[in-house]
This record gives sequence, C-alpha cells and structure tokens, in this order.
Amino acid sequence: MIVVSIIIPCYNQHEMTHECIQAIVDHTENYEIIMIDNGSSPPFQSQFMGFDNELRVIRNESNEGFSIAANQGITDARGDIVVLYNNDIICTPGWAEKLVGWLDEFDIMAPMTNLVGGFQQITIKPYQSRDELDEVAKDFSKENEGLYWEVNFAVASMFIKKKIFDDIGYLDESLWPCCGEDIDFCFRARKAGYRIGIAHDVYVHHGMSQTFKSMQNAGFVNYDEVVEQNNKHLARKWGDDFWCKQPFEYWKNDVSLSRR
Repeated sequence: MIVVSIIIPCYNQHEMTHECIQAIVDHTENYEIIMIDNGSSPPFQSQFMGFDNELRVIRNESNEGFSIAANQGITDARGDIVVLYNNDIICTPGWAEKLVGWLDEFDIMAPMTNLVGGFQQITIKPYQSRDELDEVAKDFSKENEGLYWEVNFAVASMFIKKKIFDDIGYLDESLWPCCGEDIDFCFRARKAGYRIGIAHDVYVHHGMSQTFKSMQNAGFVNYDEVVEQNNKHLARKWGDDFWCKQPFEYWKNDVSLSRR
C-alpha cells in the first residue's frame, strides 16, 4: 500500500486551514497529514480542530518560513510519496489517486489549478461552493483524462517520490519566507535525471499566497521585495530566464499536450 505524506506549513489562518484539511479527509485514502505550525496564535491542536486521528502537528514557536517548516515535515514523513501542500488549497475527488497513478511514469507530478504561475494555471467552469467545485473538477478530469505536460518545474501541490529528497537534498532554506523553493527543487531534480509532469486531468482550487498576504498586511514582510530577492537568487543558480524554462527541453511544440 502506497502511503502519501501531505506536508502543510501553517501560520494562523485557522478557518481556512480547517477547510483545507477537511477536503483532504473527504477525498483522500492512505495518507497522513503533517502540519507544521509556524508560531500560530493560538497554536494549532489537532484534537480541537476535530482531526485527532488524521493529523500530526509539529510546533515552531516562531515563523520559520515555508522551506524550513516543509523540511521538518519531510524528515518526519512516513510515506512513500511526499506532497508539498499549502493551507489555501482545496483538493477535489480522486485527486490523490490520479496523481499517485501518474508517478508510475513520472517522479514529480502536480495538478492544474486556478491561481499559479506557468502551465498549471487554467480557467474552468465557475463554482461558488465546495460541492460545485467537486462536480466541476470531476467533469474536468473526465474531459482531460490522460493529458499531461512534461516540464522542468511545477509550483503547487507537488507529489514527490520521497527517495528524491534522499538523493538531491531538501528544500533551499535560504528562500524565506517562501517563493521559489519549489522551482529550485525541481530544477535540481531535473538535473539529476528525474521526470516532472503536470497532470491536465487533475484540478484543485488554490487561494494563492493567503498566508503571505496576511504577513504583509501585518507588516512582517514586503511581498514585492521578497519576490525580487528570491528571483535574483534563482537567476544566479538557473539563469536569468529561468521562468521561461518550464517546458521540457525536448518538446517539439511547447503549446501542445501529450496523452498517455
């Protein structure tokens, strides 16, 4: 049995996080959730959230950022597959089963979503509730069965074979509080010969940087400055045009989809 370890760094945003975890519980089998509480007030406690059996919490007394928190979760993970997750994502029926299935061919796989950079972003039929999201996502999955992009990097809700971390190391902890650690990891994985894909037949909802925005609103960080700083860091490692390198280099047509 393949076990999926879903790693969720969190900083406050209790109601949103509860909704995120409830969707995982409703739509996922053979999983564990590891929440890394980055100094939230009040602290997250699984039994008081109603997820005593599904959730393991690691507590940091201060906000260590996404990479450090995620690395703590990866270290503690018991599963064969690690999922780098955000607490502003709402998963949909069959999401994990499909993404795990794609790992027969790929080493890292990510879903389509509404708000994200690059090929993963897509606009689908509108929805106003979780029930509507589930139905629209199921229709989307059927319509796009077997379609995928092969890419050099993905950026949201990645399913990663755990052995890759043992091979190339964990996330870059210098990218604080977040932004770019997923891109950097994928480039390192591609350099080591691992295959990365985006499943065009899986859709999840993404609120896009809700924790980051709350930190900016509280005066803790400046979003534009962090993005600029981290982009410079990635450019030094992977070239000034790293954002343009998402298509896999051997593609003949980078605007077409492949079907397995």
